[in-house]
Amino acid sequence: MCGIAGIWSYENLKDANRLALDRAVGCINHRGPDASATWHGAKAALGHARLSIIDTSSRSNQPMSDASGRYTLVFNGEIYNFKELRAKLSRNQGIVFQTTGDTEVLLHGLIHHGANFLQLLNGFFAFGLYDNVENTVLAARDRYGIKPFYHAEVNETWVFGSTLSAVTMLGASKTIDHQSLTTFLGLSYIPAPATILSGVYKLLPGHVLFVSEKGITEQAFYTLPQKELDEVPNFEEASRLFKTHLENAVEARLLADVPVGTFLSGGLDSSVISLIANRLRPRLPAFSIGFPDQPFFDESPYARQVAKHVGAKHHILEIREKEIDEKLNDILDAIDEPFADSSAVLVNLLSEFARREVKVALSGDGADELLGGYNKHQALLRSVGKGMVNRAMKTSAGALHFLPASRSHKTFDQLRKAQKYSRGLQLTFPERYLSWASFTQNKQVDELLLPEMSDFSRYPNMESLLNRLDESDFNTVLRADFGLVLPNDMLHKVDLMSMHRALEVRVPFLDHHVVDFCFGLPGNYKIDQKGGKRLLRKAFEKEFPEGFFDRNKRGFEAPLGHWLNGVLRPLLDKVVDQKFLAEQRIFNPSALQDLRHKAVSRNPGDSPHTLWAVLVFQHWWMKNMDL
Repeated sequence: MCGIAGIWSYENLKDANRLALDRAVGCINHRGPDASATWHGAKAALGHARLSIIDTSSRSNQPMSDASGRYTLVFNGEIYNFKELRAKLSRNQGIVFQTTGDTEVLLHGLIHHGANFLQLLNGFFAFGLYDNVENTVLAARDRYGIKPFYHAEVNETWVFGSTLSAVTMLGASKTIDHQSLTTFLGLSYIPAPATILSGVYKLLPGHVLFVSEKGITEQAFYTLPQKELDEVPNFEEASRLFKTHLENAVEARLLADVPVGTFLSGGLDSSVISLIANRLRPRLPAFSIGFPDQPFFDESPYARQVAKHVGAKHHILEIREKEIDEKLNDILDAIDEPFADSSAVLVNLLSEFARREVKVALSGDGADELLGGYNKHQALLRSVGKGMVNRAMKTSAGALHFLPASRSHKTFDQLRKAQKYSRGLQLTFPERYLSWASFTQNKQVDELLLPEMSDFSRYPNMESLLNRLDESDFNTVLRADFGLVLPNDMLHKVDLMSMHRALEVRVPFLDHHVVDFCFGLPGNYKIDQKGGKRLLRKAFEKEFPEGFFDRNKRGFEAPLGHWLNGVLRPLLDKVVDQKFLAEQRIFNPSALQDLRHKAVSRNPGDSPHTLWAVLVFQHWWMKNMDL
């Protein structure tokens, strides 16, 4: 687990290019504080910052070259089946390995098998392999986008890195992409391949890049299964097989030469991961968050019960406004590209807390997208019905609009959901999916931006994803989440904030054996009218106390409305200052003031999240755009 950066050129590199690489590595050192180094060739240079997890000796430091000096690799991630692959390479190619880590295995596997070697990898990764003879780069990103990879063409060079700032250090343009800005304000993130900057891109998950003097080509090395298994097991057998796959995935992810623990929210996903992990390695540390001053958001009592049940060594971080106030600027500084999932603040604090005791944590991320666990999934399934309730909700959208709605109160949160549901019923199924995946609707985004900044061709590169949605096949919804929500929101959030604290987070639900198996099953194995995650619940129903699976999903949310009235107010004053807005010329000042008033009113709806997105963008702008 590390940070990577590199620069490739058609011509010989200049001294300025080499100095730029040094600066790029400097800005990713937080991702790998254990060691950092650069490698310089005539036409390419590579940099690496290491967080040592497997083979912590200096022999596994990077950039790593083969004995001939022809190939040099920088790699971020872990390959869980590297010992098996190492044995095959030793037996078939006669390679004598110099380390006991996975980096050298990846290096030689790519040398001997090229991009075909990616099919054999079980793990998560982003890497660049340079061929010093052919002057080519082979780069790739893991199947589901767990690890980041940014890249850009700059004059006669091609540059890449783990962060957007690393790529701009290497010369990429700092011009705001208007389409990405409007998308960000709607979704709270920017889907790959776009970024907030024109001409800078994210490599798509499951894709490989080939860079040579002939040009740059990109292709997929992995896609999600598009059809069910030829012989679909019955539900009982499927749940048994699923359990075996997941147990194997957890066992693989306990491999480390450093201390390992788990994240434990008290929800179903992290509870199952903690259960399996503690059976394999008793008394593992488990880390949770509590909100003693905000009981509506506090899930720590459930986490405490689970920890006791599975035998984990439990640690709870109690978050009050004081902790947010002390660390807010540091957390916002970690946001390398505008990203406004407010739970990122919690992931950052939890990662810092866990890092005091462990260097690796297992999480339950990916289960919701894989098994239909979100509230929006249940709503989408319900919305295709023709019953009386849907007809009534569809006709009552106007009246519901006048009722108070808020995420900070149980009753008002139900009203908020009812409002959103009734609005969604007016839309086509693909439009409904996108609306319910968004925090801010198009009309409000357009009102917030000045006319010259708003781009009405928002949500680029998503037409094919949305066009494949089929209300009769729920697997199409889950595939859409794997292309949109999972890599660009959930996984990006965890990587961004855990690596800011030099903590590696591993995700057993996204073992490709688990994922491929689940997408080979019918949608109703995962979700039906009674609820989501049917497969997971069935597989582990006897492993937890009676009633444990009956609790409604709360979600990992931050009390934004409360914070906007308190600890966030000074920063908010700064980023909506009228003089600053006039000089910046991005936002409509009057619309921004209206948003601010609504966000702290008794009927905020989702406006606190929209305001948080503005605050995040403004902080990023002031830090990165030379104002």
